[in-house]
Amino acid sequence: MHKGKTIVKKGKYKIIDCKVCGVKHLYPLPTSEYLSEFYQKKYYNLIKKGDRAPEIRKQIAGGGEEAEAELYWLRHTLYEDIRYVLERYLYKGKKYLLDIGCGCGNFMKYMKNVNWKAIGVELSQKCGRIIKESGLVIYNMTLEKFITTHSEYKFKFDAVTLLNVLEHIPKPVDFLKLTKMLLKPYTGILCICVPNDFSKLQMYAAKKLNKNLWWVAIPDHVNYFDFKSLQKILVSLNFEILYYTTDFPMEIFLLFGEDYVNNTKVGSICHKKRINFELSIPDELRREIYHKLAEVGVGRSILIFGKRKD
Repeated sequence: MHKGKTIVKKGKYKIIDCKVCGVKHLYPLPTSEYLSEFYQKKYYNLIKKGDRAPEIRKQIAGGGEEAEAELYWLRHTLYEDIRYVLERYLYKGKKYLLDIGCGCGNFMKYMKNVNWKAIGVELSQKCGRIIKESGLVIYNMTLEKFITTHSEYKFKFDAVTLLNVLEHIPKPVDFLKLTKMLLKPYTGILCICVPNDFSKLQMYAAKKLNKNLWWVAIPDHVNYFDFKSLQKILVSLNFEILYYTTDFPMEIFLLFGEDYVNNTKVGSICHKKRINFELSIPDELRREIYHKLAEVGVGRSILIFGKRKD
């Protein structure tokens, strides 16, 4: 039974700070059947409108200059940082990666280009077609079906990535238990990236500017993690926390007076400023700044790495 303080209520749903799960999440939890129908019939309409996953929208729309600029930034920041941390803790040589919820395969392409063998699991048929056209290996199925039908991949991978996936999963601990089965014992590394929602800075900006909690996305964002809750889950599953960091705290723009919440044009300008900042400083300095911000729980995202201890 889930129970905890109600943080916000929208329609038939509310978000509770669940004392049972140790995570803020949607309540009641949507069923797997409901979410499956939502993603099949509604989610990609939201993407096309610009309400979700802008990087996927740009790729589905056929790429172009804007999409290439976005990918250039990701390759030189997030993707490069993930590779940097993984290779810091893994042996040298050919390594195997599974990207769960791989979208259009951009991270897989990057890792393949830096001498990793990468495959992906993705529900979206549209994204699957884009990946297959690029010659990458993609399994269009759920994680459960992937494990059941492809047992040859159990304990196979040096690294498994979940980039903006876990916030969508109704039972994240059970999902991580399945994910762990795919990692090599004692050495395999799990990399998770999720939004850092309800952070102190985010909540302060909402209160200061008298805004609704704009980051709440119902019903697709089921979980709302923070650094402590995510680390606690990984430790309970016998992972050693290797490293954690964050990225640019976008709420700063709101406190500067740039209202990107209610104005998409302002949002685009703020995003470009953030990109310019991150590409203008050395990688080492950017990593140091963002790791320090993560230590106080500030930053738009959580990026965390855990190694199997068993």
